[in-house]
Amino acid sequence: MSNLSRLVLAYIVAIPLALVLGYLVATPDTASVAALGFVLICLALPLFIQWNHALLIISWNSAFVVGFAPGQPQLWLVLAASSFGIALLNYVLGFKSFIRVPELLKPLVFLLVIILVTAWVRGGIGLKILGGSGYGGKKYIYLLGAFMGYFALTAQRISIGKSQRTVKWFFLSALSFAMGNLIYALGPAFYVLYYFISPDSVGSQVAADWGQNVIERFGGLGPAASGLLAFILTRWGIRRMFEWNKPWRWLLLIAVMVAGLFSGYRSLVGFLFALFFIQFLIEGLWKTHLLPAMILLAMLVLAPALFFANKMPRAVQRSLAFLPLDINADVRADTDASSEWRFQIWRLVWPEVPKYLLLGKGYALDPVELDMTTLAARTGAISNYEEALYAGDYHNGLLSVLVPFGLLGLVAFFWLLGAGIKVLYCNHRFGDARLKQVNGVLLSYFLTQCVFFFFVFGALNVQLVAFLGILGISVSLNNGVCRKEAPKAVPTTAVSGLVMATTG
Repeated sequence: MSNLSRLVLAYIVAIPLALVLGYLVATPDTASVAALGFVLICLALPLFIQWNHALLIISWNSAFVVGFAPGQPQLWLVLAASSFGIALLNYVLGFKSFIRVPELLKPLVFLLVIILVTAWVRGGIGLKILGGSGYGGKKYIYLLGAFMGYFALTAQRISIGKSQRTVKWFFLSALSFAMGNLIYALGPAFYVLYYFISPDSVGSQVAADWGQNVIERFGGLGPAASGLLAFILTRWGIRRMFEWNKPWRWLLLIAVMVAGLFSGYRSLVGFLFALFFIQFLIEGLWKTHLLPAMILLAMLVLAPALFFANKMPRAVQRSLAFLPLDINADVRADTDASSEWRFQIWRLVWPEVPKYLLLGKGYALDPVELDMTTLAARTGAISNYEEALYAGDYHNGLLSVLVPFGLLGLVAFFWLLGAGIKVLYCNHRFGDARLKQVNGVLLSYFLTQCVFFFFVFGALNVQLVAFLGILGISVSLNNGVCRKEAPKAVPTTAVSGLVMATTG
């Protein structure tokens, strides 16, 4: 076909399409928006097929949502399903294959079977937004999305040359959580952006403005700070972070810690320090002069808190409330009430655990009972922690696995975490030297997530995606699991010749 024929064909297609799109934009009803969206999706489909793996990585830890879809699913969930579909099609057609890691595949399949069997026995996966008769299906969807996301991540290898950039965006995408707080501060003119950014982090700001909370917290700064700290550790590591000729690096670290304090979450401060401490051990710096330097730095950072804690913003005071400091009485009462609320939930749920050891409770909820429970909590007939208990919000990682999926589910989850730690350790210990820093941060981040899941706060339906994302990135970077190289056998002829030469 000549160039002129191609040009004529392009005009024949493009001009009518432009007229139709212009008409749809000028008449923005539901049908027009749907048609316009369909056309844009078709036009963007080749680009998405080409870049689906990178887009999935960027969205994995982000706050982006698909606000126009039913239930406003998070963007990573939509991309995980789409990327898994593309990867599965490539596998069936023989174009590409998944990176196989038997150590992870077995516990993944075991846990997936337990989740599906529990869902089937305990009322199915009910989705009210799709016409179902029950609630609770959204949690199942996010669990299944995490599994699909893992296989989508392991469907394509990340080259070593792109490793730093890939992991950088994997962690830096968490900065989008801070955008939720920024949008609320900018005012109603910008609220339309909540169609694309989750508003979950602004609850404390709204409550403070309406006089329902004495502490205005900026919840989005929590995940943003943890993602930025992980990026810093990936980019420079602790050793290079404290190079004296580049002071802006450790000043950036201090800025991250300060931002985390304004989130108002005590657990977030602990997470940041735990991540830094574990990475410090993994890099082997406890044997160097940096150990006393870090102790001195920690003392200098904590010194202002000892003397001026009650003068700091209330969100900062709340973040430091786990320390024996002199803080505002209202802040102390708020943190004590929060802790007592969790203790009450645990006291109520532990006696119920034996009922669900053989077969878990699942996530299915009766909508009538849920509405009655919510109404009773609002009228004061029952406490608000009983409402959370019925909804399955246990605020405890162990209970979030044991109650919904029983003892077998807990065994499968422990198996998965143990296998994940082994895979991450092998990739750090025996992987390519150019990936040592990246693999070390992935290992420390995974270990920190494990510690906080079981000992501070955990919810399987929320944090399984975090665990599988780290494992999927590691497998994709290292093309599976790195093994210790076996010593090379010396040929027999060479040994014989050496013996003869020695004896001769």
